[in-house]
Amino acid sequence: MAPSLDDIVARSRKAVAAGCLLRDEAGRVLLVEPTYKPNWDVPGGIAEPGESPRYTAQRELGEELGLELPVGRLLCVDHLAATPRRADALRFLFAVDGPPVQIDALALQTAEIRSARYCTPGEVAARASARLARRIAACLTAPRLPVYLEDGAPTL
Repeated sequence: MAPSLDDIVARSRKAVAAGCLLRDEAGRVLLVEPTYKPNWDVPGGIAEPGESPRYTAQRELGEELGLELPVGRLLCVDHLAATPRRADALRFLFAVDGPPVQIDALALQTAEIRSARYCTPGEVAARASARLARRIAACLTAPRLPVYLEDGAPTL
């Protein structure tokens, strides 16, 4: 008997997360230092059930940094292949446009975020995971946005 559509959908579930790319007047990228993992990250997190990626990014921006700024255009979608430790996933990255936010204006959620700083591309590569560093670099250098990535790298 062929699997039902519901069976196929149940097996195709992907973990979805969304993040925000904020930049300062020098073009540096805001990274946050999580308390629960070694690599720095962009503000963002895992989507809750029924939540759109854009809403996830907006919610996480408020929760992690205390910012009520509008989440702007989609910069990229990144497909992460499954590993023995996790299912495959989709990561969305959105721009947060507007005047740069000063670090001292952030209200960090100290249970999750130890610190935040604006980083050059070299600092992003040193602090973030290799996949996130590739994702950010692709967004900063793409001739057209949004860009589609697989494991942080453009496919074409």
